[in-house]
Parts: sequence; C-alpha cells; structure tokens
Amino acid sequence: MQKSSPRDRADALLAEIRDRGAELAALEAEARSKIAAVTAEYEERLAPQRLLLAGADKALTGLIKAERKTLFADGDVVKLANGSLVREQGWKVTIPRDALGKCEELGFAEVIRIAKSLDREAIEKWADERLFLIGAERKPATKYSYEVRTR
Repeated sequence: MQKSSPRDRADALLAEIRDRGAELAALEAEARSKIAAVTAEYEERLAPQRLLLAGADKALTGLIKAERKTLFADGDVVKLANGSLVREQGWKVTIPRDALGKCEELGFAEVIRIAKSLDREAIEKWADERLFLIGAERKPATKYSYEVRTR
C-alpha cells in the first residue's frame, strides 16, 4: 500500500472540513427553524396569559388601595389562603418642577444629569434641609405589594 502524499492528505482534510462544515450549517439552520416555530407557537399561548396576569395584578393593586382601611385594619400583613398582602410605610420625596433650575443655581451638579433632568435617587438621599432649598419635601408614603403562595 502506497502512502498518500501530504498534498493528498491535506486535500482530503479540506474535503472533510468542507463536508462537516456544510453538515453543521444545515443542522444549525434546522435547529433555528424549529426553535423559531416553537417560540412562535408558545408566544401565541403566552401573550394572552401575560395580559390576564397583568390585568389581575392591576385589579389586585386597585382593590388593595381602595380597601386599604378594611384590609389592613389589623396590621401591615394580611395572610390569605392564596398568599399575603403587605403594606410598607416609608418616605417619598416630591420634587417640584422648578427644582432643576434651583439645583443648577445652587451648584448641586451631582444630581443633574446631562439630559437636564434630576437624579431622583440622589435627591432622595439628601437631608431635609437641602431638600427645602430646592422646594422638595419628604412625605410619608405607603407601598403595597403581595406574595403568592406556591402550591
């Protein structure tokens, strides 16, 4: 048996690389096609569920706000058969419309964004005295949330 030349071996390897590459490309294309079909099929089924979930979430939030005195008469956590309603007390900073101009005037550059808007997170960390300088104030705020119990 005669040994093949390096040129023949190199050419055979080139052919193998070409064929395996084509086979790989075909399998990847088939996989992408099937993944796209499955994604589309499930998206048709998922979209209405997302809308229903968002509607239920909005309805629950509205109910909690409308009936907060009744629901939270006995405390900040209401344990129900399917989960819990939670009321958290905290503070919310209200920022007047002219606060940006006042911050520029007073040199509070660390809360001014390049797009000429205020950095609410930074302002909310300020002391009340500094908030007063720009006309902002810290007021009590109530946050409502819920936890769903898994079965």
